[in-house]
Amino acid sequence: METPAIGHTITPDKTPAKFIGYVHNFRGIAMMYIVAAHVLVQWPENSIVHKILVLLFQNSTIFFMFISGFLFQYLGHKFEYRDYLKRKFQYVICPYLVLSVPLILYRVYGGDVPGFTTDEHPDFLSWPRWEQAGYYLVHGAHLQQLWFIPVITLYYLISPLLLQIDKHPRLYYLLIPLLAISLIWQRSVLSDTLVMAVHFLSVYVAGMFTGRYRNQVLAFADRHRLLITLLPLVLMGITYFSPAWLYDRVDFLQKILFCIFFLYWLYRLDTRVPQWIGTIAVLSFGIYYIHYFFVLFLRGVSLKLYHREIPGNLLTWTLSYVFIMAGSVVALKIIKRILGKYSRYIVGY
Repeated sequence: METPAIGHTITPDKTPAKFIGYVHNFRGIAMMYIVAAHVLVQWPENSIVHKILVLLFQNSTIFFMFISGFLFQYLGHKFEYRDYLKRKFQYVICPYLVLSVPLILYRVYGGDVPGFTTDEHPDFLSWPRWEQAGYYLVHGAHLQQLWFIPVITLYYLISPLLLQIDKHPRLYYLLIPLLAISLIWQRSVLSDTLVMAVHFLSVYVAGMFTGRYRNQVLAFADRHRLLITLLPLVLMGITYFSPAWLYDRVDFLQKILFCIFFLYWLYRLDTRVPQWIGTIAVLSFGIYYIHYFFVLFLRGVSLKLYHREIPGNLLTWTLSYVFIMAGSVVALKIIKRILGKYSRYIVGY
């Protein structure tokens, strides 16, 4: 059976989709949140500042996943499976493979295994090198943020099935059990690709739902702007005081609500959003791919010069964050200038 038979049976509409500024800007904010979640400093035990920063930025991949689902639905009118997979391979998978090869060689031959991998597989270094390399590549386990790529690739592969939900809108009622599954089946270790794919599927479909009914969602938010503004903030407060067994579940819900919060206020304040947020949005995939190199660079400098991790306080965290963001942006601009259009195949920009 040929795979395209699962998709549309009509000729895709190639009319360019209208640019949606508030979604574009949300992507920029999502990227800033993700980088903030990855800043590495050594916080004092029971640090309140650290706890607040974790509360703000942890699990912000939900924003990226939500936006991906939104745009998938929004651009679904011109969906053709083979072309879709070809584009995703060129602009998402190809940079992943290019950046992964030297990293995996370093991990395999240098024996430098990420902590979340050894936590899951204490005997990992005893595995054959080919098996280690395959594990890294399939699960994105060779760099902290790369787990996202195998997960989103699974969604790319089942995209014709996901599009059937949008073609038959009553299937959006599946969001109810999917959200329940996300709350029950929580995110696992970063390299557990199937569990992560199941956990985040509700977020992706919620993005699709919002994309389809964006006008109604924005109208509802406008009528109830106080509710959509205060509710995620209230849930954030509840998250802060939640016991460990409940924390991740409440955090998941408040991040979902913040998706609507950001969409509405970025839509409402569209003309007032600083241009640099749009610039971050344009660079977002590239920043996603390379920012962790700057995280590791800072950590390496601190260990080399001071023989300790960067001490954790609001100043060192902020300076680290600014360095990582600025370094990523400058590096991408330089790579783009050198490689031109080919840079997108190397670093996603």
